[in-house]
Amino acid sequence: MTNPLDDPRLDWKLLDRFGFDRLRFERDFDRMKRGALDQASATITGTIAPAVDEVTEVKYDGNHARFREAGEAALRAGEVAVVVLNGGMATRFGGVVKGVVEVFDGLSFIALKARDVRRAHDAYGCAIPLVLMNSFATDEATRAHVDANERFGLAEEDLLYFTQTISVRLNEDLSLFIGDDGEPSYHAPGHGDFFGCIRSSGVLEKLRDRGVKYLLFSNVDNLGATIDPTVIGHHVLSSCPMTAEVTEKRRTASGAWDKGGAPAHVDGFLQLVEGFRFPPDFAQETLPDFSTNNMMFTAEAIDRPVDLKRHVVKKTVDDRPALQLESITCEASAVKDDEGEAVLPLNLLRVPREGDRGRFFPVKEPADLDAMRDVLKKRLG
Repeated sequence: MTNPLDDPRLDWKLLDRFGFDRLRFERDFDRMKRGALDQASATITGTIAPAVDEVTEVKYDGNHARFREAGEAALRAGEVAVVVLNGGMATRFGGVVKGVVEVFDGLSFIALKARDVRRAHDAYGCAIPLVLMNSFATDEATRAHVDANERFGLAEEDLLYFTQTISVRLNEDLSLFIGDDGEPSYHAPGHGDFFGCIRSSGVLEKLRDRGVKYLLFSNVDNLGATIDPTVIGHHVLSSCPMTAEVTEKRRTASGAWDKGGAPAHVDGFLQLVEGFRFPPDFAQETLPDFSTNNMMFTAEAIDRPVDLKRHVVKKTVDDRPALQLESITCEASAVKDDEGEAVLPLNLLRVPREGDRGRFFPVKEPADLDAMRDVLKKRLG
């Protein structure tokens, strides 16, 4: 079988610029050839059980003031930074980079994330860095948007960038996928890139040097993931290096249950399981919560390699099937050390889904934004 990396049409300047890991790709490709890595190999074969007792519900009454106070103390001390996942392929929004799209009142997703940072700065008297993880498909447009808006009022040292890596798509026979334009098709290999790329870029070191201890991490399209001192305080007081926000699973308008990552015990080991890894016959509605992909990480704990698995994911590109290798952030919760213990012990928070404190308002396509615009304006106003 021909090595797809030998194809002369590959743009090695692009691949090198965005950190293509050739050695890792070739190791994974060899496993794919042997049948040891494919779509089926992502499916969990162990025993899956709900995680219920381990989930703490976030409340805002007086009995829980200690969490708010701990979060406020961290914000006043400059110990918090915001990391926004602004990568991916910019395909589901009609080929436009989602982060620069207007949400309401002339404000883009990125502008609203920046406004949240400025509001927290004003409230707690300390700068809060905003960090954007871009991809090869979003980096140029994002930087131009930020520059055109004068960094949204943030100082140079308070708005930082790093980019995730890049990879190449394959056909189902493992040959190089060539798009309708006659060129190889590149992709961003999942937001699990976060761990390695924030370290290798030097951004994590810059944050730690200025005293940042905690990273609030969310998707660019989920504007509900605001800087909430109570949520931050739960992470701080948990002493866990990784906190995941989950919310109540419900039926969608179609009658189907919400799907996605969910907290569960796999052979007794507590972790977040990405949705596509559940067996086809597993009743996901038996897991009462699902992941918002809002997380918090302790900076010191992730200043080390976090060895995430790569999974084969099937996509449709130019109306044809294409395979790509991806890693997923939530699966850091499943990584074990040599003694079989969690590398990043997990703290689980059940957060409000809707309302004034709602933290889950995903916008995946333009129709979602049209339907949610007024709700978002009320939530963020």
